[in-house]
Amino acid sequence: MASLLQQELAKQIAKAFKGKLLKGTLRREIASTVNEYGDPVTSQVQTFSVEGIRDTFDARYALFYGIPQTDVRILLIMDLIKPKTTPQQDDKIFIRGKWHQVRKILEIDPANASITLQCFEIEAPT
Repeated sequence: MASLLQQELAKQIAKAFKGKLLKGTLRREIASTVNEYGDPVTSQVQTFSVEGIRDTFDARYALFYGIPQTDVRILLIMDLIKPKTTPQQDDKIFIRGKWHQVRKILEIDPANASITLQCFEIEAPT
């Protein structure tokens, strides 16, 4: 549970950035069954509006940590995710005209104001 100071800081950060970042969509597919191969079968899709930025990784940083050259970094402002949720691994994000899938959650700042995700580009989900 975030402290009152952390909550207020997150609200102020969201207020400062609202409308100034790229708008996008977060898509979460929820599977309730599996097929004959054991792969999850999507039964429900939830969508969330988001605001953030898409950036690349510094070449030396990516090489040192073994990050594929095709991966990008997406930073989202937590209080600008509507309805409120925390992105998860395998969620899909549409930002800057492209779909990406979350490979890994890199960081959530101490005030829970922003989240940094490692993502890779994918085809548009169906």
